[in-house]
Amino acid sequence: MNFPRAPFDQVREDRRTFRKSTNKSIWQVYWPLALSWIFMAFEGQIALWMIGQMPNSKLNAAGLGLIMPIAIFIESPVIDLLSTGTTLGTNRQRFAALTRFTLILMAWVTFAHCLIVYTPLYPIFAGQVLEAPANVAYAAWTGLAWMPIWSACVGWRRYLQGLMIRAGKTKPISWGTLVRILAMSGVGLGLYLTHLLSGLALIGAAMLAAVFAEALYIHIVSRQVVAALPDEPEAEPLSLSRLFKFHLPLTGSTVLMLTTPIFLTKAINQSADPVLSLAAWTTAGTLGWLFRTVTFALPEAVISLYQAGREKVILVFCTNIGLALTVAMVAMHLTGFDVIAFREFFKADPGIPERAAFALLIMAPLPLLNAVMGYYRGLLTSHHVTSARMIALAIAIAGILVSLPITISLKLGGIVVAGIALIVAHVLELSTLATCWNFWRKRNPAPLA
Repeated sequence: MNFPRAPFDQVREDRRTFRKSTNKSIWQVYWPLALSWIFMAFEGQIALWMIGQMPNSKLNAAGLGLIMPIAIFIESPVIDLLSTGTTLGTNRQRFAALTRFTLILMAWVTFAHCLIVYTPLYPIFAGQVLEAPANVAYAAWTGLAWMPIWSACVGWRRYLQGLMIRAGKTKPISWGTLVRILAMSGVGLGLYLTHLLSGLALIGAAMLAAVFAEALYIHIVSRQVVAALPDEPEAEPLSLSRLFKFHLPLTGSTVLMLTTPIFLTKAINQSADPVLSLAAWTTAGTLGWLFRTVTFALPEAVISLYQAGREKVILVFCTNIGLALTVAMVAMHLTGFDVIAFREFFKADPGIPERAAFALLIMAPLPLLNAVMGYYRGLLTSHHVTSARMIALAIAIAGILVSLPITISLKLGGIVVAGIALIVAHVLELSTLATCWNFWRKRNPAPLA
């Protein structure tokens, strides 16, 4: 005889079904984005592997540690075009406005790169601001000189990727990043075998070719998404002023975020053995980035999938992703696989693998912190509360500026100083994001339409 199911059993079953369906939706959008970030993270691994095959590997590894914060700092105005495109790319009218806005930003970052790299500003910035040794600064310049349109290419593909995420077409994004990795490997290997370029000039040329190839691929595959955008005239068109108002806080937060490696690089350059310490920090950061990178896809997934009532399920999903990666980093250190990777794959010079392994252990909490931050960033951006991200990063930077002098005065060593400052910054940023979200929810209990 079949008895009717008790009401609380039905409620529990409904909740289980809801969690399963929500998790499935998240995975469908998230995993191609995460795979894209993983492919992108291999760019640094490939660069270090190439450096390991050439002379002066320690100097070039330190120079790569200077290239990336400078290049990404210049790139900062276009980085958040991914979130802007995902949030606002809803119809053909907005597409036209977003395209004009993107082209303006692309022109600006290209101008900024040329201004910093090809004028006397570079030795001032690299030598006096970052306090890099002269040989490291020059090695980095040989790579940056090959990358004038690198940031513009990044901006174009991130804008179009945002439109694709909005439409739920995320699988081609991971293929695009694979194209990028193959292009970098092919161009880098070709230049190495033909001896046309060497050192960081080879790396810079390969990185430019890689991001250009990815941007071209995304441009082609996004045409279908663009063609399918609905024609929905709006009472208040999306003007450039509205776009700047939405995007500038995101750019401001990214600029603040990208000052972090600049401050850390400067602190390491003040250590007893700056070249060795910076090379070890760069080597560890490259592998650590591979663990952290999949968490960077979470904000756009949250923006795409957020609905009232889903918050808890999405938070658990994000937390589990971060926790698994943090545990994996600790396990890699405890088993000694990190030293093996640095010594055998990266071909790091003697003294670097052990220091890099210690730096990697200090970085272990970052994936968990990044994952939960991705959850709050996605929620806040989906509700257009973009200023919260800038506030959070401003507080994080303040934490760095306070912690660095203290740890430097204690003579803890460049790697320890940088690691402590990085963890302090992430904890402060996460706390501020969570506070901003809770404050906004109290003032706006009803979700936005």
